[in-house]
Amino acid sequence: MPAEKTRADSLREYLTGATSDGGTQTDQLLSLGNFRSSTEAESMGIVVNNAISGITINYAGGGNEIGDGTLDMVDINTLQWKCAGGAYGPGVSIANGETKILETDGSPGAFIRVTRTSATDLTGSATVTLSQLINNVFALDDVSSAEAIAGDSEYRATMLVNESTAAIASFKRWVGTLATVQISDSVQLGASGAGTITTTGSFADWAESGWCHIKNGTVTREIVYYSERTTYSLTVPLTGRARLDTNAATGSATDIIDQVPGIALAIDTDGVTSANEAIQTIGSESTAPASVTWNTGITASTGLDIGAMAAGDQVGIWIWREVPEDTIATTSAVVLINDSFDAA
Repeated sequence: MPAEKTRADSLREYLTGATSDGGTQTDQLLSLGNFRSSTEAESMGIVVNNAISGITINYAGGGNEIGDGTLDMVDINTLQWKCAGGAYGPGVSIANGETKILETDGSPGAFIRVTRTSATDLTGSATVTLSQLINNVFALDDVSSAEAIAGDSEYRATMLVNESTAAIASFKRWVGTLATVQISDSVQLGASGAGTITTTGSFADWAESGWCHIKNGTVTREIVYYSERTTYSLTVPLTGRARLDTNAATGSATDIIDQVPGIALAIDTDGVTSANEAIQTIGSESTAPASVTWNTGITASTGLDIGAMAAGDQVGIWIWREVPEDTIATTSAVVLINDSFDAA
């Protein structure tokens, strides 16, 4: 133990767009609903240096930190793992032909899934460099100059499947925040139009341009796009107001402001179903899925509440990326999505 398809590996996520359950479909651009693909929806790139002979790393969980982790041999049949900045989790015995998961200490989401392909004694230590994947299904594709000028909305769908033999409980998904939270305690936006948001704190670790989630206490007031920033202020153009189905509203000196990715999430209209079923299909990446409720919550309590999933159950999740008119070019825009659930 821990065996594959237990703990954080209980819930696996796949591209959609296949013509039958588990069919071949490897292109995130075509992950537009219908059946689950056999291709997992990955968020981490994996490069192995000084590989341990007979061990293949199949997958890295999204809870791992970016950077150099270490896969180490404890004895001839036992491995342990630590991601960058972490400590070794428990040693896991693995026999030839087995697939197991290895966790970083105290962080079950910071795991790797490995397969042993030889009975030869395990030896050595491997450096495993994890990186953020670019243009994956969660971040979507590049925004062209024409799309940035005119504005653009695009959509993707993934399928999450409980592949364990036990139920999971309290499954929640929400949009992650990307920088230090601030308070708009100096200058706030007006009821409409362009403006600035100013803090006596610091935006030093915020992206040069991006999206800002404004909350009045725990309630979303507005999501805006800012085209530039200084250490203390965000510049919000007219086209940056009322993004992702929110409404323009007068700000307050006590508003809480977070940098967020420019996305919203939704559960497919079918909700949680038994295995092997399809979800709705959209005709192109610019066609919105029908009758879904978009969510921009940035905490477990305000995000998507999927709930319990019996063994074999699945659920389709839609991602909407909105790009305002005259968006400023950037080399990369980070997308962060958080999950929590209880598993055996």
